Amino acid sequence: MELTTQQRNESISEATNALLFEEDYLHIKNAIDQLHLLFAGVTGVKAGNITDKDIKLTYGTAVSTIKAAHCLKELERTRRFIRGINQAVNHLLNTMPGHTINILYAGCGPYAALLTPLTSKFTSAQINFILLDINTDSLDAAKMLYERLGLSDYVIDYVCTDATTYKFPDTIRIDMAISETMLNALRKEPQLAIMNNLIPQMHSEAIFIPENIIVEAILTRWEEEYNHFVIPDYQPKRIKAGLVYSTSREFLLPQPVVLQVPASETHNRLDLFTEITIFGKEVLTTYNCSLTMPLAVCKLENHKKDVAVTFEYVMSDKPGFTYELGL
Repeated sequence: MELTTQQRNESISEATNALLFEEDYLHIKNAIDQLHLLFAGVTGVKAGNITDKDIKLTYGTAVSTIKAAHCLKELERTRRFIRGINQAVNHLLNTMPGHTINILYAGCGPYAALLTPLTSKFTSAQINFILLDINTDSLDAAKMLYERLGLSDYVIDYVCTDATTYKFPDTIRIDMAISETMLNALRKEPQLAIMNNLIPQMHSEAIFIPENIIVEAILTRWEEEYNHFVIPDYQPKRIKAGLVYSTSREFLLPQPVVLQVPASETHNRLDLFTEITIFGKEVLTTYNCSLTMPLAVCKLENHKKDVAVTFEYVMSDKPGFTYELGL
C-alpha cells in the first residue's frame, strides 16, 4: 500500500529526529535505511548496483546518480553533515531574524539528502533552496522527490549547470552554500574549484558548508593502523609531518608546500589524512567515512634522516595533491 504524502513526511520527520539526536548506531542506521527506502520509492533511484556513468568536467569528476544516492548510506557522514547544517541554519535564523535563509546546494544529487530531512524541522518561510547539479538525471530525480512530497514551496529553482562556473542570481541573497563534492585528500572531484567559484560571491555573514577541510601529511605504520580496528579504543601511534592544506571562509587555493618528514625506523608509509568540520563541533575525523580514509602517498624505506617532500595541488580534470621527494 502506497504511503500518503503526510505519512511520507512523518517518516522523514521521525528519521530526521534520530539523525539529529540519537547516538545509538542501530537507530541511526535504521533512520538512514528509512530515508533511503522512501527516497528510492519516490524517485526510482536506488543505491544499488552502479550501472550509470560519472560525468567528466574541466576541474574533476561529477559522480553518477546512483553513486550520489550511495552517499546517503554512509552513516557518520550523513548524520554529521545534517547535524552541522541544522546548527548552521539555526545560527543564521538567530543572527538574521525575520529573514528567509536562502541555501544553494551545489551537487544536490537525486535526493538533496543533506537538506530534505531538514524540511521536517524548518518551514519554507524559514529556509529556501536552490538545488544545483550538473547531472540531469540527478536533478530530475530531486525535482520529482520534492514535487511528490509536497515540498516544492522550499525550492526557488532547480539549476542544471557546472558549480565551478555558476553565478548567483542578482535578485537572491545566498546565505548558505553547501557542496560535498569531494573524496579523501580532495582528489578527483571538484570541491576546491567549486569553493573557489562560490565563496567569493558570498556575503560576509553567509556560511559555507563544510566550514573547514584540513589535509595533513602523516607517517604511519601498518600494524598501528590495524590495531585501531581490532583493539577497542586503541589510538594508533603516528608521526605528523605537517599541514598540507586548510580551507577557510577566506578561501585561497592550495599553494605548494615543502615539509620535512622526520626520520623513523618504525613508520615508513607517508599518508594524507583529511579532517572535515561541517559546522561548529560537528567534525568527521580519520576512518569516520570514505571522505576521511587515509590516502597513501608513498613508502619511505630505510629513511634514516629527514626527507623533504613537496606537495602541490593540481587543478585539472583529475585534481589532487602531487608530491615530489627531495634529495
